[in-house]
Amino acid sequence: MLIKYLYYNLIYDMLVIDKYKIKEIMAKRKIDNFTELAKMLGMSKNQLSNILSNRFNPVKSNVEELANFLKVSPLDIIKEQKDK
Repeated sequence: MLIKYLYYNLIYDMLVIDKYKIKEIMAKRKIDNFTELAKMLGMSKNQLSNILSNRFNPVKSNVEELANFLKVSPLDIIKEQKDK
């Protein structure tokens, strides 16, 4: 697990949140949509949309907050960013 954590920290700038993985986890947790998830996280839908957007690298604390809320590892909800 330590190696995964170090890898996550080393390549963090090249990562984005995988919306499809988020949707899968939401379905398992019976969260119907992103509006509901945003409300549960205590943020606006626009804030969540920005966090999930592929246009920006997510702030590390946002990835960790989302992962903690969904009870998964940050590594479970990120993917390598493709060239823009």
